[in-house]
Amino acid sequence: GINAEYGLGATATIAHSTSLSSHFPAFCLLDSTSPKLFTTTGSFPQEIVLHFKGHVLNLLSLNITSSYIKSISLFRSVKDKPHSWEAMKTYMFEEEYSQLQRNFLDLQAVTATYLKIVISSGFSNFVAIYDLDIKSKTVTSSL
Repeated sequence: GINAEYGLGATATIAHSTSLSSHFPAFCLLDSTSPKLFTTTGSFPQEIVLHFKGHVLNLLSLNITSSYIKSISLFRSVKDKPHSWEAMKTYMFEEEYSQLQRNFLDLQAVTATYLKIVISSGFSNFVAIYDLDIKSKTVTSSL
């Protein structure tokens, strides 16, 4: 799940997703009552944009549990609409044969109102995210 000092699960939304799987949509990553699984639809890049609903957050870290992701890039925006993206970092994941990939990404307390996760390539045509765990602190409660 997505965590912050005030309980971000009630605050974060999926603003955009390029994968439109009816069985495993991106919003499942935020919904504690759904199975946590988001799958891509077979081509790259794939994007998920998280919106922190009027909050500016210091993003401290991201733990991502996934399968078959090779390359992932993070972008942030501090605007009230999802534009003016600033590249944060690109990560290369190791292939974990018949096991889930578990990666800890240090976000170095970067501020954001939106976080864009771009899956640039995979070890398979289809990749999956099973969990996103974002640690953060509130900077401001409104823009």
